[in-house]
Amino acid sequence: MSTAAPPAPVRYRRRSERGFGPALRRLLHEIRYPTTRRGKIIAGTLAGLVFAFLSLIVIGAFLLARILTPPHGGEALDVTQLIGTTQKLTFQTPNGLSHNGWFFPGVRGGPVLVLLHGYRSSRSEILALASSLQEPRYNVFVFNLAGHGESPLNRTTLGYEETTELLAALEMLAQRPDVNGKRIGLWGYSLGAHVALSAAVRFSGVKALVLDSVYAQPADMLRLELRRMNTHWVPLLSTMTQLEFRLYTFLYPPNNPERDFDELDGVPKLFVSGRDEPGFAELTRQLFERAPPPKELALLPRTAATALRQGERSEYENRVISFFLTHLPPTAH
Repeated sequence: MSTAAPPAPVRYRRRSERGFGPALRRLLHEIRYPTTRRGKIIAGTLAGLVFAFLSLIVIGAFLLARILTPPHGGEALDVTQLIGTTQKLTFQTPNGLSHNGWFFPGVRGGPVLVLLHGYRSSRSEILALASSLQEPRYNVFVFNLAGHGESPLNRTTLGYEETTELLAALEMLAQRPDVNGKRIGLWGYSLGAHVALSAAVRFSGVKALVLDSVYAQPADMLRLELRRMNTHWVPLLSTMTQLEFRLYTFLYPPNNPERDFDELDGVPKLFVSGRDEPGFAELTRQLFERAPPPKELALLPRTAATALRQGERSEYENRVISFFLTHLPPTAH
């Protein structure tokens, strides 16, 4: 009696174990449950890379939060109580928030100068410059940018939100009968200078600009702050933080005033930079070279009104006052 021969092996089952899909599944299984020395090395390497990537995300987010939430303390003085002529003016931004600023009246029907403080500063720290500009009887207005002083917003966007705030303030001032809304001058330092430039290309009433340590885009300011934090010691940390900032500000419209520089053709511009801040000085020089005339460039040993010594402060304020007197005299029109 003969026995039946065993069935031939099914060839399609062998084929099913070949190809990219099965190989990938075997690799993933080996990584998850390594049984060989090579598998353990691969699994350990991948785990280290994933941990490093997640660490970059967390540390980058922490650094970004520190940069976008500068110290946010209240102001110790109320100028409207100290100086009787000072008025508190309010204006609303498109997001429905109410902001307030200090208005120092000068020549009725004359131009108004809006002063914009820098990053990690507030309107209180530029009162000395506001007082000096009042001597020739300029109307002067100061307010806190987002994330600074008593602003209703507790974080800055390095220029996006702040430009909207300034445009709302300019619209408010243009409607006042005691100033000439078609003759507005802007002074700003660092963050304030960028905001002044960004608003000037969109608001035709701006007739003179003083831009101290200005930068073209909010990302420029972020890079300077990351450089101050020495993030270059950690590979890719600065890149990750900048990427997170782009995601954070993704819904904001582009904020690059260089694209609309032609709008400032014929508007006098004074660019100021200090040798003590080479990063800002280079960014300011680049913008000066691209800006349409008329324009001036002043390179000083030090800049920023709050960091100057007494003699330097007087020289700085005289330079600013002289510029505005020449190009935007405080007379009623």
